Amino acid sequence: MVCFVGGISFRGNHNVGIGNTNRIDGTHYAVWFDSAAAHRKGSAQRVAQRCVLKMQAQEVSNGRKTDTLVIGSGISGSSLAFSLHQAGADVILAESRDRVGGNVISRNENGYTWEEGPNTFQPAPHILRLAVDLGLKDDVVLADHTLPRFVYWNSELYALPLGPSDIPKFRLLSLWGAIRAGLGAAGLVLPPATKSGEEETVKDFITRHLGREVFEKMIDPFVSGVYAGDPSRLSMGSAFKKIKALEDLGNTRGIVEGAIIRLRQRKREAPPPDPELPEYKGGALGSFRRGLGMLPNAVKDRLGTDRVLLSHAVDSIEYSKEEEFPYTVTLVHAGSPVTVKAKHVALTTPARATASILRGLVSDSVLDRVAEVYYPEVVSVTLAYPNEAFKTPLKGFGNLIPRTMKVRTLGTIWSSVLFPGRCPENETLLLSYIGGARDVAIKDISDDEVANQVHADISKILLKDGAMEQYPPKVIGVRRWERAIPQYNVGHEGVIKDLLQGCEQYPGLHIGGNYRSGVAFGDCVLWGVETAKEIVSGN
Repeated sequence: MVCFVGGISFRGNHNVGIGNTNRIDGTHYAVWFDSAAAHRKGSAQRVAQRCVLKMQAQEVSNGRKTDTLVIGSGISGSSLAFSLHQAGADVILAESRDRVGGNVISRNENGYTWEEGPNTFQPAPHILRLAVDLGLKDDVVLADHTLPRFVYWNSELYALPLGPSDIPKFRLLSLWGAIRAGLGAAGLVLPPATKSGEEETVKDFITRHLGREVFEKMIDPFVSGVYAGDPSRLSMGSAFKKIKALEDLGNTRGIVEGAIIRLRQRKREAPPPDPELPEYKGGALGSFRRGLGMLPNAVKDRLGTDRVLLSHAVDSIEYSKEEEFPYTVTLVHAGSPVTVKAKHVALTTPARATASILRGLVSDSVLDRVAEVYYPEVVSVTLAYPNEAFKTPLKGFGNLIPRTMKVRTLGTIWSSVLFPGRCPENETLLLSYIGGARDVAIKDISDDEVANQVHADISKILLKDGAMEQYPPKVIGVRRWERAIPQYNVGHEGVIKDLLQGCEQYPGLHIGGNYRSGVAFGDCVLWGVETAKEIVSGN
């Protein structure tokens, strides 16, 4: 549901004030996420590439040398580094923290498994190929693809349609709202009100295509779930570019016609199934047995300690095009400088950190705009309830909450329903998010108050009458992300375009991160796969 990136928050052990609740997670911090992955190479091709490309990292008098230095070990950085390693290129992965994974934080304590950063991925061949190559095939867990998503509206939960056959039973929309959506789906859509070349917001695009009701009841909570953002500011072309592109595919401007055309195109373009990959159904969600953190940790183990530099922060980066290794990067470890010379440098750091690293190389006016990319504060809250506390047994992905319902929590993932075994059998584990671009006041309340608020909201939506006092939850984890998900607001595309243009004068400099490639796990994975191909072919 929610993906996000964050600053640092440090708090000690304490009991959260929800009746007789108890906290089991102990000390907690905060950081954030990003991603990238690998396609399988044939074994003969791998051997050939290694023969041509392999240059073992070496200690020399003026510093260590490598083909590629990847800065940042989130999903983008980790999977890019592993993809290069698989292709036979020498690579060093540098991380300022003392662990890999960036904002992927999986916890396994006292019989509970929970995520405090990204929570799931949508299965795709490039992600599963990476998992298989890392030896994680048997650790992949896939949720039941038939589990519905629910929207909370006027004290009721409505299951969103999983397919066309569910539409006649869907009662969330009024009669007029359904007719208006149907007209838009049929292609009766007005042109955008914006001038040619101007960006259209998510709110304006969806309202123009499917009507106000669909936006308010379905898309607004979805945007809260994905971006924790404000759809009146998010750019449709940047935040949901694949959906935006659908209106230009058909004879009408209808996105349903465009979706049908695109589906046919994808079927024609799809490669044959890879028998080595786990099978999955459309609409399924994935993770790993002990959480998403298994992936970056497997990358660390495969690269080895010689190629993964933890607690190494970037101090400076210099470029000299005359040299064989044109990039000289100075890292700081335990107060001492460490120099790495590289042919390629890949930055997979958040926007503000990237702007800081590139000072002196790219125009300050461009980097100032990059540093201003907005990341709202979001808090993730994981609570466990006894099964008997619920109105009915939960069966679904989770519930989203339109902002017009005046419920402060953005949405709740039913974690142990998606992935059984993540808590004791007599309990249900729920992961909720609160805060975001339309609730900046979240920064002013304590973790205890946040947990209390989420418990009150869950009690209202999911629990039996009186359960709020009768069944106080166990507070498994509360993590505050001071800078969560990058917002692809109107103007964001121009910021990225200017940044990439500013970097064009530096061959071998690659810019990644979820503010650039997309916030979804799979988007970041794909960036890493494709960037690895570019680097290898350039060598």
